[in-house]
Amino acid sequence: MSMKRDGLVVNTKAVAKMFGVSDRRVRQFVEEGIIDRVGHGRFDLTDTVFRYVSHLRLSNDQLDENDITESLDYEKYLHEKAKREKAEIELAHLKGNMHSASEVETVMNDMLASFRAKMLALPTKVAPSLLVLEEVSDIEKLIESQIHEALIELADYDPSRFRDVDEEGEDDVEQD
Repeated sequence: MSMKRDGLVVNTKAVAKMFGVSDRRVRQFVEEGIIDRVGHGRFDLTDTVFRYVSHLRLSNDQLDENDITESLDYEKYLHEKAKREKAEIELAHLKGNMHSASEVETVMNDMLASFRAKMLALPTKVAPSLLVLEEVSDIEKLIESQIHEALIELADYDPSRFRDVDEEGEDDVEQD
């Protein structure tokens, strides 16, 4: 695999620096037949680079059994990790600690629709009571109490509402 020499000769230190290895490793390359010397500690630059690049190409094309085993082990690890995460998500869902986006959307839409209805009904509900009140503080208290009543709708978290939605969704799936 030797190429015609072009006359540019470099020493071991230059080859080591060019390849990013130690002087000792350059000598090992010579012992392993990866590169050739033209003299003691002297290397033909073009031939040396050609041989080293060829060696790297061959090394890349051949897979080491350890690399394959490590790669398969890692893939198995990733697969098992994904299965575990899926099982944890399913368990959290079964325990009611986690809800699907559609369940949350349905419950939140219901809560917000109810809150909206209470807020829109507020003027009609409060207006007759306001006619008889003369003190501003009494009017403020009445309006404030009605607003708090409407806000309770938003603060009233009930996990069973999510289960009810989930059960409705399961019925739909079973009918398909």
